[in-house]
This record gives sequence, structure tokens and C-alpha cells, in this order.
Amino acid sequence: MTNLRAIVRMGFSVSMICAAGCAQTKPPLAELQEAGRHVDSAREADASTYAPGELRMAQERLGQARAAMKQEDYDAAAQFADEAQVAGDLAQARARLGKARERVDARTRENAQLRNDLSIPVEAKQEGFQ
Repeated sequence: MTNLRAIVRMGFSVSMICAAGCAQTKPPLAELQEAGRHVDSAREADASTYAPGELRMAQERLGQARAAMKQEDYDAAAQFADEAQVAGDLAQARARLGKARERVDARTRENAQLRNDLSIPVEAKQEGFQ
């Protein structure tokens, strides 16, 4: 009789462990929304111009996250959402960097033009004083 109880307990324990292991995690809705916001922010920061590869990666990962959600593979959806968020952040940072470089280049050209305008040729100086 005690062997039967031990077998029943072991069977019950194994079935509980299997049930716990097969239990689905909750849908990562908040993570998916957050990833979408990060991708949108990157798009609004002109990442398509300054960081097209990073933006494409973020959009692909977001699409994969949504596809995994439809298949109820919530672990994969959460992973893809995290990757989309990070790629969106990178795209946004690269876009800001690209814009900053453009501003620096414009100022450098302006400064060079000012220096050029301020430097009067030697002949012009001599003609003005005679």
C-alpha cells in the first residue's frame, strides 16, 4: 500500500511539474507597446535618412514580435519586443548623431567662408593705401 501511495505521489508530482513547465507566460502587451513607441520615435527622428539599417532592424523585430504574439509564443514575442526597443533606441541615437554632424559641417563651411571673406588679398590692401 505504501508503494502505491509513493507511486501516486510521484505521478502527481511529475504531472504538476509538467503542467508548470508547459504553462504559458502572460502576453507581453506592455513590452510590445513600448517597443512600438521606440520605433515610432526613431522614425520621427528621421532615422530613415540617418540610420536606415537600424530602423529597418527595429521594424523587423517589431514585426516578428507581433507575429509571435499571434502564434501565442509569448516568450519569443517578449524577446523580439526587447530587441525592437533597443534597435529603435540605436536608430534614434544615430539619427541625432547624423543631424549633429550635419550642423557641425554647415558651421565649418560657414566659418571657412567667413575666414575667406575676411582675408583680403595683399594686392587689394596695397591699392587701398596708395
